[in-house]
Amino acid sequence: MAGEKKASKENQIKSPDKEAKGSTADAAETRMHEIDDHSDLRRRAEEMLLKDHGQLNKIQPTDMQNVVQELRVHQIELEMQNEELRRTQQELEASREKYFDLYDMAPAGYVSLNEKGIILEANLSVATLLGRERSLLVGRPLTRFIHREDQDIYYLCHKQLVAKRVPQMCEIRMRRKNGAPFWVRIDIVAKQNIDDSTELRAIIIDISQRKQSDDEIENLNRILKQHVVRLGLANEEMETFSYSVSHDLRAPLRHMRGFMELLQKRMEDQLDEKSRHYTVLISDAAKKMEQLISDLLALARLGRLELQKEEVNISNLVKEIIDQVSDETKGRDITWKLGELPVVRGEKSLLKLVLVNLISNSVKFTSTRPRAEIEIGCRKEGSEDVFFIIDNGVGFNMDYVDRLFGVFQRLHPESEFEGTGIGLANVRRIISLHGGRTWAESSLGLGATFYFTIPMPKELVNSKSEQGESDA
Repeated sequence: MAGEKKASKENQIKSPDKEAKGSTADAAETRMHEIDDHSDLRRRAEEMLLKDHGQLNKIQPTDMQNVVQELRVHQIELEMQNEELRRTQQELEASREKYFDLYDMAPAGYVSLNEKGIILEANLSVATLLGRERSLLVGRPLTRFIHREDQDIYYLCHKQLVAKRVPQMCEIRMRRKNGAPFWVRIDIVAKQNIDDSTELRAIIIDISQRKQSDDEIENLNRILKQHVVRLGLANEEMETFSYSVSHDLRAPLRHMRGFMELLQKRMEDQLDEKSRHYTVLISDAAKKMEQLISDLLALARLGRLELQKEEVNISNLVKEIIDQVSDETKGRDITWKLGELPVVRGEKSLLKLVLVNLISNSVKFTSTRPRAEIEIGCRKEGSEDVFFIIDNGVGFNMDYVDRLFGVFQRLHPESEFEGTGIGLANVRRIISLHGGRTWAESSLGLGATFYFTIPMPKELVNSKSEQGESDA
């Protein structure tokens, strides 16, 4: 009795090796049962086959062997097919799990609806957006989570989708669990299921930040438009004022100069040297004031001007201007260097004024040099022609370059170089009217380089771009 109890305990407390052996034995026993089942299946199949072909004793042994061989082949094929099916099923399950992971963790909300708008399925993202559990979404209409004021927009979108079967999009507000509204974009399509039922699939994207940015941009644009209107009115008033004042001042100045000339002629023999000097100073001041007013009038007119663009040969203009200034520079040693200058589109008279100002400046500020060198050229940068005028004149301090193109701004004393301080302001305004830019570079005592750009016509830019692509 004690021996039996001991044996029983030994049977209950098995070593891992014994368990493994036991498992192997069980597996072998199971396999034997499977073989027996297959053998039984084969036997029944053979019996059915024999019934179709007559009595068993009428089948020849050779035929029986062929039948058994064929059945074994079919059995192996079935086992291989079953294995392939199991592997395919496992792959499908893995793909299905991967799909649901991607579906749930997508950065956008996904919902499936029936034709009545009832939620059939929702991913985790849309549940997070709405601040609700997914189980509380399924089976409820999507409109339940849409802001009351925007439900009509969604109804129209839904109606058009069902009627036309064309993808629809709308931007509406939805409500979170706490009632807070937020903006979303909904893209929705209709799909036909295998059972011929229609399923609607929607992508819901939170666009609250974009809407906030749009509102801020709209507000900034509104403020900018107000500033533009005010600036336009201020400029218009300033131009009108400048034109009126300049026009009203010219007549008295002409009278002053005229009467001063008459006085000089009448009193020429009666005036001493000092008095004659005073009359000359008065005449020169009146002349300078008249020139200044003329420049102001020209500057004011530019604000009202509408460009009449045409093809302008810059090379011809430069040569014409050099011929004009040659009379003023007789006796001076000036070396002119002209590069290849293109034909541009612009207002000829205004572009000539730009070149006159810049070339005259180079001539003026090289007057202290025993030998003046002035170079005029152009290079292409992107969609612009960049013109430059280089001289070896006195130059200027780059610390004051921002003042260079301002009205009445001078970087050199009038006693050294005469001028009204409006020429470069005219240059900048004219080039701006043509859509270009102006700037300058210099070192004091080492000359200066002035630049301005003229945009190339769009058709020319496009043709060059196409040519570049064909060459590539």
